[in-house]
Amino acid sequence: MSKKYHSSANDVPSLQDETTTRSLSTTTTTSPYTPLSLDETLQNLTLALKRKQEDLERREQDLQRALLSLHRDRAELGFGDRSSSDVLHLNVGGTNICVLRRTLTLVEGSMLASRFSGRWDDGLEKDRDGNFFIDQPIELFLPMVNYLRAKACDTPLGPPLKSPHLKDYEMRQEFYRMVEYFGMTGGIYPCVIELYRGDAHSAEISDFPDYSVVSREWSTFTVQIQGHDREITSFEVVLGNVERAQIGWINEAKYVENLSNDPNNGVGEEANSLALDCCRGGLLNQGEFTKLEGLKIGTGSVIRCEQKGHRWLVDNKLVVSSVASDDTVHFENNFLPPGHVNRESDKIIPCFSFKGDCRVSQLNLSNP
Repeated sequence: MSKKYHSSANDVPSLQDETTTRSLSTTTTTSPYTPLSLDETLQNLTLALKRKQEDLERREQDLQRALLSLHRDRAELGFGDRSSSDVLHLNVGGTNICVLRRTLTLVEGSMLASRFSGRWDDGLEKDRDGNFFIDQPIELFLPMVNYLRAKACDTPLGPPLKSPHLKDYEMRQEFYRMVEYFGMTGGIYPCVIELYRGDAHSAEISDFPDYSVVSREWSTFTVQIQGHDREITSFEVVLGNVERAQIGWINEAKYVENLSNDPNNGVGEEANSLALDCCRGGLLNQGEFTKLEGLKIGTGSVIRCEQKGHRWLVDNKLVVSSVASDDTVHFENNFLPPGHVNRESDKIIPCFSFKGDCRVSQLNLSNP
């Protein structure tokens, strides 16, 4: 038997009132005694996802606008523009000179290129006549500018381009320091990657500022200095997807003189060469292999070769050295004794053999 309940209109909420109450419960703290229904929960989740999607769309639009602004800024920088506004008036340590903007920005990625890109002109230091002020001696700065001028008009048929070489030793050291300060070392004292052994059609080589190699066949490469006498003392190789990577050094003249006819031999497997064997995890010392226990090298590993074959680091960890004071595995370096001063016939240069792709970076040069 059913029971009947009687109530006034004020006691029974209408459908509209109930809907309003429910709506308020979703925007305020929900009572533990009035849980949301499944439909209401799904409705709230859908609303939250919609808001997230709208936020992502706004972010994407902001990113697109930023990219468009970047492209406009790059276009406005006027790289290669021959207009009169591209001539910069500089006060270098009290001496006024004029130089094209594209000349000062020739070394991509350098601090000098960024500074005079055009974006920061209003904020750069100027003298009372409005000339850009550079707080460097003209005796140091001008040789660098003249080299950039020569490089800007260099052609394959012209004489080889020579890097600046100041006669006075102390001035030369100051010049090295200034060039490094402006981030110009790789541009003023260039190095190049060269195929040493292998099929030229199977290798793609990129030089400064993004030294990299893609080799579809097993090949051997060297890193050579170009137009100067600052030798490479240390370098790094960042491994991509590689096979049988061997990274080290050769005594170039003697290496060539004693090179075997076996094309499968890489650096470290021939006389007058040393290398870290990344696949077998050991040191190759002129054909002799020494296993380095626990050495793990893979894609993304950074191999650093220091002091022309005396030290190797893997991912910043020293793994083998000929320096007695180093706390690591030692080997006897008959290839190049510590403290040895190179003769003309003892040109020690970076060399690596592999198949795959890698990047070369952190080329440290001597300061003769």
